[in-house]
Amino acid sequence: MHGQIIPLSIIKLCYNTPKNTNMSDERRAFAMVEKRNAKGQTLAEFLAAYDVNKYPHPSVTADTAAFTLRKSEGGLHLCVALVCRGNHPDLGRYALPGGFLNMDETSLEGAARELMEETGIAGVKLRRFGVYDALNRDPRTRVITIANYGLAPLGSLCPQGGDDAAEASLFEVDVVRESWCPQAETYRILLVGKTILRARAQIRYDELGSFTAALPKSDAGLASDHDHVLFGALLALNNLPRERAARLLTLGHPKRERAAIAALENALGDLPQGVWDA
Repeated sequence: MHGQIIPLSIIKLCYNTPKNTNMSDERRAFAMVEKRNAKGQTLAEFLAAYDVNKYPHPSVTADTAAFTLRKSEGGLHLCVALVCRGNHPDLGRYALPGGFLNMDETSLEGAARELMEETGIAGVKLRRFGVYDALNRDPRTRVITIANYGLAPLGSLCPQGGDDAAEASLFEVDVVRESWCPQAETYRILLVGKTILRARAQIRYDELGSFTAALPKSDAGLASDHDHVLFGALLALNNLPRERAARLLTLGHPKRERAAIAALENALGDLPQGVWDA
């Protein structure tokens, strides 16, 4: 027993418990002794003495790209919901809806809550696709964001600004490959809504495969690193089979599935499949 003294009461308790496992009596007795670390602390003592401020810890946010289809001139178009920020940082710039997580919620719960608070959009099933942790992505403090995307049926998204979003609206999305070389592909994202926004990002290649990279943003780009985040969401959407994505985007309108597939191909056709953000 490695020099530990097992109290007789514990040994008696072990022998009186059902023996429906393969564990020996000695091992069962030893397992019931509370473990202590090198300082002699039990778990309760360790937690009572633990200093939560010993290690600086970053803030965590959840951002969401909520996609849908909109009927406009020329047929159906892929759209994403964006908010115009009503406060610093990036005051007046468009961004994906999102915000800081509460201590009592998961990242998906926080993403759904922020989506509702900032746009009024509810009931969209969300999936995580990436984590973004550039050191300088937020001037307030060290912030890591967990990124999500979701699909809403045609005609179901009517975003309205709320919380710290001055406004919210849909933007039509179009992705075009600008350039290619063996080490990288550069893409331009055109967003057309209440204004025209332009974002750029890259897919790069190394020994381990592909990964995405941010590029310097222009005045017509999104807030923070959301050019990069949106690009990751578009790659995640592009990895869904077209038929499945079209069905999700046309629930209640099955006759429009073929048009939805065409809209997805028009918006995302330049992107390669099988690339996931990191």
